[in-house]
Amino acid sequence: MLIISPIANLCMEYLRKEGYLPKLDQDGDVVFKCEGRIYIVTADQNDPQFLRVVMPNFWEIESENERRLALEIANQVNERIKVVKVVVRRNNYVWAMTEQFIDSTPNLADFFSRTIRVLKAGADEFAQCMTQLENMN
Repeated sequence: MLIISPIANLCMEYLRKEGYLPKLDQDGDVVFKCEGRIYIVTADQNDPQFLRVVMPNFWEIESENERRLALEIANQVNERIKVVKVVVRRNNYVWAMTEQFIDSTPNLADFFSRTIRVLKAGADEFAQCMTQLENMN
């Protein structure tokens, strides 16, 4: 039986109020779309004050050379944009995520939309840099 975390419930409620159509996946994570992109809010049953929001698979890596370039660009984006982690996954996709600690009764309206904006900014900067460098070659 799936146990839904308090954070997942809170996110579902907040996203519905904001007009999104969130769903729970088989792991109890919250999945929703915003401006054509998929986002996932992951829950950690062992750490109820931890909030991770992920934009998965926003870039596909098609060669070993592109992988090396992606690692370099991801590192640059991580240095420049607060809170965002851009990571190159083993499955040859690039993800952007935020990870933060929240209090036990967070008001998501205070920060959730900024979280989405910063994720989008990190993914967009990564994609822009990759496209520019690929076009130079």
